[in-house]
Amino acid sequence: MSKQRMSPSEALVETMAAEGVRTVFGIVGSAFMDALDLFPDAGIRFVSVAHEQAAAHAADGLARVTGQPQVCIAQNGPGVTNFVSAITAAYWAHSPVVAITPETGSMGIGTGGFQELDQLPMFHEQTVYQVRVNRAERMAELARRAFFMAKNLNGPT
Repeated sequence: MSKQRMSPSEALVETMAAEGVRTVFGIVGSAFMDALDLFPDAGIRFVSVAHEQAAAHAADGLARVTGQPQVCIAQNGPGVTNFVSAITAAYWAHSPVVAITPETGSMGIGTGGFQELDQLPMFHEQTVYQVRVNRAERMAELARRAFFMAKNLNGPT
């Protein structure tokens, strides 16, 4: 039996830092507080916006200017749905945007938990890659793949 060496939030933040992420756009919320607490030590600045759609548009704009993957993060439920039109704009502009969309824990999927919705179908037509992290120990691997696909396929993941 292997021992988990870092939390999923630590793995996500370490992956973002390794990918050169310096800015993340979003709205502060409970779905990713663990990761948000780690941003300063990783050299990542969190830019709080008034609406999740603005976060995705900001990531898209910065990706267009730099040509590098940029990150936006939403709260589960309605926060995720607010990304849809901005991620569509990024798709048609071929912008490498990595959208992080938290949801209920793996054990709670399909139980009708707080603000639960099936988000993968909402983004199917306007992303170049999607993944659901079903096992905590795969966070770094799957996050890294999202950056890889965003860069190589020039589009949002």
